[in-house]
Amino acid sequence: MGHFLGSFTVKSIITLILVSCQTPLIGQEISYDQVIDYMEQLRSDHDLPGISVAVAVDGEIVFSEGVGYAELDNRTPATGRTVHNVGSVSKVFAVVGLMQLVETGLIDLDATLQRYMPYYPEQPSPITIRHILTHTSGIRHYRNGEFGPYGLLKFRHYDSFEEATRLWRDDPLVYDPGTAWMYSSHAHNLQHGIVESVTDAKYEEYLKYNVFEPAGMMATQFDVPSRVVNNRGKGYVRDETGQFINAPNEDPSYKYAGGGILSNVEDMVRLALAINDGRLLDRQTVTEMHTPQIDPSIREYGTNTTLGHEQALAWFIRTDQAGRRYPSHTGTVKGTRSFLANFADQGVVVALQVNSLPFDSARYGEAIAQMFLGNR
Repeated sequence: MGHFLGSFTVKSIITLILVSCQTPLIGQEISYDQVIDYMEQLRSDHDLPGISVAVAVDGEIVFSEGVGYAELDNRTPATGRTVHNVGSVSKVFAVVGLMQLVETGLIDLDATLQRYMPYYPEQPSPITIRHILTHTSGIRHYRNGEFGPYGLLKFRHYDSFEEATRLWRDDPLVYDPGTAWMYSSHAHNLQHGIVESVTDAKYEEYLKYNVFEPAGMMATQFDVPSRVVNNRGKGYVRDETGQFINAPNEDPSYKYAGGGILSNVEDMVRLALAINDGRLLDRQTVTEMHTPQIDPSIREYGTNTTLGHEQALAWFIRTDQAGRRYPSHTGTVKGTRSFLANFADQGVVVALQVNSLPFDSARYGEAIAQMFLGNR
């Protein structure tokens, strides 16, 4: 039986009865069984250990479920509360916290990095906060070999963000800021240092008290390997024979803002709901955050290819086959893949997680959204 949220009231009991009768999901033309069947089909087609999905409609989570396994050692079932590192979906968690400080005037999107992080090296062309949030800074992405022999530096814990930036910050820019687009998690990770510099607070504590808790995201926290985390799942890769093995581990302390936050699909949906109903940001700030920021003619660096999405502040603005534009983001880390899509105008939010690769989470997450969008 599906997991539906809320206190155990008469409404909850009625909802459970409706599910058992396989009637449509809370005003939808889609049934619980149809969503589960699709998830099971995806799991079979892609040979995945597990899939978790949560969906909200008109401000309420109406579906939260998993199929398969959250982890294979004990064959723990996947649910809507299975916790994984959400990878680069962390970027949109982080940008909400940063935009709160833009709203209060503590951060200027067009100020240079050195205003907030004096330790960041001066560049021939200035890099602004807007550049790092739109992947137009010229700061490189991760590269093979940067974590040393056997990747041992991936296991190092960094007690300060400034220390973590020493790994890459003196490298030359790949291109002049603002002249091209190139995905860069190193750039986005700088949100960590910027927020700490203007708040004088530890980054996790800032996000906890200003983003996670106000949004009701009680399962969301930084991915600290030493912590005991309720409902934590595992990600998997395949060996040369095609068998599942544990994905290589790492300490994400160098990249909390860009790819180091633990969450589940329910909390991912709660973030979008809190954005939509104004609990985290003013409407004007949300509009700015979701507005495309770069010239459509800008090419992906090193190619003659235009982007397959519109680039807002951290968020990717995608367009579905019906022409609906919506902010979203994907994430990939440690054998997992995540996706968050916010069809705010239509009142539908979808989050998806799987724990093996490859998997096109944006494609199939959007397909699940279509099941709930109907003619909205």
